[in-house]
Amino acid sequence: MKRLLALCVTLLASATLLAQDKSLREANDYYHKPLGELLLIEFSPLAEVGSRSGARDALEAEVPIDVITAAQLESSGYTELGKVLTKLLPGFNFPRPTVTDGTDHALPFTLRGLSPDQVLVLINGKRQHQSSLLNINGSVGRGSSGVDINTIPLRAIDRIEVLRDGAAAQYGSDAIAGIINIILKGYGHDSRVTATYGRTAQGDGIMGQADLFYSSLLKNDGFFNVTAEARDRGPSNRAGGDSRDNYRINHLIGDADTQDGLFAFNAELPGDDLIFYGHGTLDRRRSSAGALYRLANDARNNPALYPNGFLPLIEPRIDDYSASFGAKGVTAANVRWDLSYTHGNNDFHFYVANSHNDSLGNASPTSFDGGATSYTQDVLNLDLVKQIGKLNLAGGAEYRQEGYRIKRGDEASYKLGSASNIAGAQGFPGFQPQNEVDAKRDNRALYLDAKYEFSRALTIEGAARYENYSDFGDNLDKKLVLAYRPHEDFLVRASSSTGFRAPSLSQSYYTATVSAQYETDRIIQAGTFGVHHPVAIALGAQPLKPETSLHHSLGVVYQPTSKLSLSADYFDTAIDDRIMITGNISQTVSEQVRAILERYGVQYARYFTNAIATRTQGVDLRLNFKHNFDRGGKIKTLLSYHTDRTKITDIYPLASILGNQTQTAVINDATRAWIESVQPRDALKLWTQYETGKYRTTLNLNRFGSYSYVGTEFGAEWTADLDLAFQLSKNIEIAVGGENILNAMPDKWGITGQAFTSGNGVMQYPQSTPFGYNGAYYYIRLNIKL
Repeated sequence: MKRLLALCVTLLASATLLAQDKSLREANDYYHKPLGELLLIEFSPLAEVGSRSGARDALEAEVPIDVITAAQLESSGYTELGKVLTKLLPGFNFPRPTVTDGTDHALPFTLRGLSPDQVLVLINGKRQHQSSLLNINGSVGRGSSGVDINTIPLRAIDRIEVLRDGAAAQYGSDAIAGIINIILKGYGHDSRVTATYGRTAQGDGIMGQADLFYSSLLKNDGFFNVTAEARDRGPSNRAGGDSRDNYRINHLIGDADTQDGLFAFNAELPGDDLIFYGHGTLDRRRSSAGALYRLANDARNNPALYPNGFLPLIEPRIDDYSASFGAKGVTAANVRWDLSYTHGNNDFHFYVANSHNDSLGNASPTSFDGGATSYTQDVLNLDLVKQIGKLNLAGGAEYRQEGYRIKRGDEASYKLGSASNIAGAQGFPGFQPQNEVDAKRDNRALYLDAKYEFSRALTIEGAARYENYSDFGDNLDKKLVLAYRPHEDFLVRASSSTGFRAPSLSQSYYTATVSAQYETDRIIQAGTFGVHHPVAIALGAQPLKPETSLHHSLGVVYQPTSKLSLSADYFDTAIDDRIMITGNISQTVSEQVRAILERYGVQYARYFTNAIATRTQGVDLRLNFKHNFDRGGKIKTLLSYHTDRTKITDIYPLASILGNQTQTAVINDATRAWIESVQPRDALKLWTQYETGKYRTTLNLNRFGSYSYVGTEFGAEWTADLDLAFQLSKNIEIAVGGENILNAMPDKWGITGQAFTSGNGVMQYPQSTPFGYNGAYYYIRLNIKL
């Protein structure tokens, strides 16, 4: 990795010897162009994230930033933001786990190989709330609660700014891996209707979507934009035949059957001295996916209800919304100010169908309300910016309040009846009354950001942020950035920062248990206990501390013209006190543990703890090229490469009462793999778009690197996406295309390609495959400008 970085630096430095004065050369070039060609010139998009000194060219930024435009988003056949970013953003990983309870319905994503909750997501620069879902099963992001990025309608987005740098000193908790800032469409966009229909090559995964984007112009260059989307995505199934059931396909292994209704608005109303603004998103999702199939002779089956066995269906109803309102202006002392309030909520309500509670016998219902989790966030923020000569000063204050709740399910979903000792709804036992939680916390923050431009050649920036949390106390983060331009076309940039992630309320307070009754007629509990629960405390649980990080980056940018730029960036992120969930701590661990569990009537327990320290190193390479041909055609090409490695550098032992399992209760081969090896080792992406006259062709090539799980290696794969668009008239465009048109599939479990033996043959592909296992997908899209 270091040799690769050294080579890139050498090549870029050598290229500067051939460069001429860029600004003079391009000014002369524009001077000789006719007006018609000047109007067609596309300038590089500007990015605001990462600095409060104003928007700047992403390729001249002091820290590495990517900008993904609406044109790139809309030329993809996928209509869900997570899947689109998988193809456009190196280092962004969005696997499609299945048979993982709630995670099937709100998929986690990662950036730069780190956890979903170590990425901060903003909308128009305002903090977006996380999902209330806690991923506790076998998937990338296990033990985390991240932002459900698919709640944001694709057609509402103007651009996406991705900061590939630690930024907790500027934005607070979660910005360890970086920041994704989603900018909604503002002034000057045409109203339009879009309809999309697609399906996989195997005939399933049928997707139909209709979108409306409507923009209304207001006085003084104001606007009010609304976006409405209705999406119906059918399930896909790549299950293998069950070896226990004559190789019958009895499982659902693939995408969930999901219906989404999405809405977004974005508005600005300028006045004489200030601007009022607001934006918001809404998603109502209804989804269905399978748990594990219960055979007819399974002890968990009731033959009177299901003589041939049954597949429980987990069918959550997810409601997610956010809204921000504020005002901004400039004082008489030329201080820019921005005062805003943001409210966000996620409600994840579990329902179970095609199931039963075995302990209730033949009287058991077959559908259940399993209860719900919910998360609420309120943020009050004030930003101030003042330019004093070459010094740009920014600062502000923020107050944030968070709330997390668990609501019980209906009694039948968790009740222990007399027919057997297997209680609760099969597939997902409901939350019990003792699992109910209503937790809150708040925090206050003060921050300062200073940027000084000594000259065009040298810029230095420093930032500091102090935060006080009501549950764990104070935190102070710092950041230093240096940008040096030895030549007009060449930029050297470096940054160093500390960071942190506050433990989520779900990690501290999540409790989910099931009941069973044994010969002693004593009811026994088992499951996950919050760190404040007496059982967890007795087993050694401590209040969670924030994760802390130390981040360094070094990069170079070479941009001889506005048509061509190259960049290379190296990063190193060390994180202490990473939070993980323990394994099941049972009575066999030690005599002390046996006594504790018997005292509380618990069969086994697990809880969250500050478990490990890690170090992640990686390299990002970028090439941007665009060219307008003499006869009117134009081409844009983006070539990017990302690689990273994460290693566990320390394991913190648990309480001594666990005997020789003080470390193995947290880290075993499987949990180590979820941290170190199940995500792709690298990714290569080549996006090319050629446009001439009424035709536009977009080709996207992706190479997803290899990965492994507990000794099983899965090879790298290439995928190809193609989008062909034709302008039928001034206002109507039609496009056809395909994702993964070469029908690439990930390696199956096992060296010779046989199915995973311990999965009875049904789980043919690994949960962590980075591009899913649906195969080729084809679509048609109609776009009508209103």
